Amino acid sequence: MMVKMSVSACFIMLLSPTWAGSQFYGANIDEAKWRTSGNRLECRLSQDIPGYGEAGFKHRALHAMEFRISSNYRPREPGQAMLFANPTVWKRYANRTLLGRVPLTTNKDTIIVPEDWAYRMALELREGMEAVWTHADFADGKDIVTAKVLPLRFEPAWRDFEECGQNLIDYSYEDVRSSTFYFTKKSMRLSASEKASLNKLAEYVSLDTDYQHIRINSHTDSRGVRRLNLSISKQRANMVKYYLINKGVDAKRFVIVARGEKKPKYNNRTSSGRAKNRRIEVKLVK
Repeated sequence: MMVKMSVSACFIMLLSPTWAGSQFYGANIDEAKWRTSGNRLECRLSQDIPGYGEAGFKHRALHAMEFRISSNYRPREPGQAMLFANPTVWKRYANRTLLGRVPLTTNKDTIIVPEDWAYRMALELREGMEAVWTHADFADGKDIVTAKVLPLRFEPAWRDFEECGQNLIDYSYEDVRSSTFYFTKKSMRLSASEKASLNKLAEYVSLDTDYQHIRINSHTDSRGVRRLNLSISKQRANMVKYYLINKGVDAKRFVIVARGEKKPKYNNRTSSGRAKNRRIEVKLVK
């Protein structure tokens, strides 16, 4: 949570005798570049900060946009940082604005600025202001660290970032992590809705490759010959596997478990139970 703070209170804190010195980080005019990257799962707009790390905007599908700051060194303990919009040397008529305080964490992204404040920072950068933050140093807390990103060439990069955000997928890992398909007797066909579900899964794993495998469990009811039921089970599992392969999924990322009529989950003595046992379970395992 970000908390507003008066400028006077901020300067009192900065001038406190507990601070022994200052450390400054930021790209120079020639180095400052905004990089846009991403796909339909996540968009990023970032700038390197030599000697410190990087900072930038992140927008992940179905999540709010954020401004994230990652440092090469992590704090030993949680703390706070102060965030400013600062006039550049060529924008001397503008005033420095204290935006507020943000938590300083021990995670990789040491500072995460929520959406409403992130958009405020983007607006300031588009107006030619620097985004600046200060916090105690990570070694012993005796120095003040000041880091910043410059607004140079920000506007065209921001437009690309916004365009990327407009094309993000409208579903998440939770929507594709598990699906169950049911079959009529001896059927080997997928319905249109089942194909649509597999299409989403194929697209998701093409965007987020950080998963172990896709597990396909195939079952039948107990009617008929056990050997034939096992064969049907394997054929259905391979049908789903090759459908996904044709959609671009790596053939090495599958685990197939064809059980036939073994280990039924439902009662094979009833028609409803048999219908539920004729199924395939597709699971994305991370």
